[in-house]
Amino acid sequence: MEEMNVRKQATILGGRIGFMFLIASAFLIFAAYFVLSQNFENLLTDYTIQLVQAMLNQGVATVEYELQDGQDEAELLADSFVEASFPAVSSQLDVLRMVYVSEAGCVSSDGRQSDQRDREDIVRAFGGETAFYGPYFNEEGEYVICYSAPVYQDGRIVGVLSIEKDGYHFCDLIQNIRFVNSGEAYIINAEGTDIAVSRKEHIDWVNDRYNARRLAQEQNDSTARSVMELEQKGLYGETGVGTYYWDNGLCYVAYAPVPSAGWVVLAGLRQEELDTMMQSVLYASVTESPALSISIVVLLLLTVLIIYWIVTSMKKSAEMNEKLNVMANYDPLTGTLNRNSYHAMLDKLGNIKCRSLACIYADANGLHEINNRLGHAAGDKMLKTVVDIFRNSFSQNDIFRIGGDEFVIFCQDMDEQDIYQRLNSVRQELKPYGYSISVGVKCQDGNGNINALVNMAEEAMQQNKRQYYRDNGKERLMRELDHKAEQMALYKQDADTFLSVLAPEYSGVYFVDLGCDTVRHLFIPAYFAEILEEADEAFSKALSIYARRLVMPEYLPQFEKICDYSYVKTQLDNDSQIEFMYQKKDDSWVKLQILKFRSYTEESPETLWIFSNLHFSL
Repeated sequence: MEEMNVRKQATILGGRIGFMFLIASAFLIFAAYFVLSQNFENLLTDYTIQLVQAMLNQGVATVEYELQDGQDEAELLADSFVEASFPAVSSQLDVLRMVYVSEAGCVSSDGRQSDQRDREDIVRAFGGETAFYGPYFNEEGEYVICYSAPVYQDGRIVGVLSIEKDGYHFCDLIQNIRFVNSGEAYIINAEGTDIAVSRKEHIDWVNDRYNARRLAQEQNDSTARSVMELEQKGLYGETGVGTYYWDNGLCYVAYAPVPSAGWVVLAGLRQEELDTMMQSVLYASVTESPALSISIVVLLLLTVLIIYWIVTSMKKSAEMNEKLNVMANYDPLTGTLNRNSYHAMLDKLGNIKCRSLACIYADANGLHEINNRLGHAAGDKMLKTVVDIFRNSFSQNDIFRIGGDEFVIFCQDMDEQDIYQRLNSVRQELKPYGYSISVGVKCQDGNGNINALVNMAEEAMQQNKRQYYRDNGKERLMRELDHKAEQMALYKQDADTFLSVLAPEYSGVYFVDLGCDTVRHLFIPAYFAEILEEADEAFSKALSIYARRLVMPEYLPQFEKICDYSYVKTQLDNDSQIEFMYQKKDDSWVKLQILKFRSYTEESPETLWIFSNLHFSL
């Protein structure tokens, strides 16, 4: 009896668990369907657009081939043409008629009479070129495209043979540029007029000579204006994807130029078509699978794991990309754009059109003296304050820190007087802090030679800086600095001679400030100078790149430690120096010594790093 009760309780418990599992499974299927539809919507849209772009490029190649083939055919027939006797052509060539044009007039293979000697392709053919014209509607209302080639006799041009073909053939060439049954394609000529469509129900676009530019001008139609802007990009030779709203729905348009003709092939997709297709694909994948009843449990588990993995990975990837973007393009001290972004902006400005461009080259006066007298923290505060005040008057996307105390600001299409007013405002805001800047401003029409503009602005800043020191009683200081510069030049000559002797013994000698990660070098090889520039003058970052590229993998953990300056400080506080040997990938051995420099303090932790070459094998 007791055993019967245990079995009954187990059955009831199993039934409850099974029921709860069925409910949970149904909920998970619905949740998975919902999450997948949300997560895959953008992926499906991107994939579909990329596929349409690929088909669009294939369509452009097909149109180019058709145009070239028509011209080649015209040349071939012109070579075999005998006056008053038109050559026979295959019915597969889809020729409507041939027309022979000479100085005497025009003769058509079907007897039609029309003077076509002034037509553009005829004129070019008389000049020795093979050309095409159209598609267009001729005098009889036929939609044709003409291919014309010169006819030679005894080495001179005696006439032109023009082949007229069905212009609607271009509709057939692009009819397959679509995804499944979604979307459509069309071709416009250099004037923006529709000359071919992929769907027969829209052939009236061709017959009515639809032109988005003309419609936008005549009717102020916003949709036509949006389409026109995308078409214009293609006419300018650009390839890409854009969007516009039509009939209260979002539409995607891919466009690519046909270079030889000055045409553009465009392909469009409606967002609602993509949404419907996505829902159909997901629904079919869930309901029509033959193994659904067997694999549902596995599918649910995998779905949960995949969703979790995708979300987690995408989140980590996004966070990592954001960190890398900040590290690569932003100055860690001031938060403004750094030298990498500055060089990218130079390239960008060289490729865009603007009415005017101004370059502001600014230098924070007295940064070196503040660092020496009040410490690097005070100098850092000065730089942050200067950047913050610059942002009050200029866009933060136009401000670049390109050196220790040097900044560049680009101003596009801004009045010169307005620029000087903003700079005056910056100077006034800096006065309460006791800071000042030297500034050079140069303006030019258009974007011209950007590097020359920057150089002129820098030269103007240097003049302003000298004037600043003269106005503030610093002439003596300037003379002393000039004298010191001369002495440093002599010292450098002596040092170069000295280092030429020691170069075989050392692979690098550096003074590194652990507080601000800056470096001065007594001896630096060319390859490490390039790495240091790549690392934006940050020594720890440069050292990490050096280790990954040149050092044997088993020594990388040691380099990871010394790239952490807190570890270096701790070790130097406990011992007088850090020393270890490592092997490079070229099988050479190097000894690294890290010592406190004579001016080492908690506020200015300057250290000496010596890389010595070892002339033996271990």
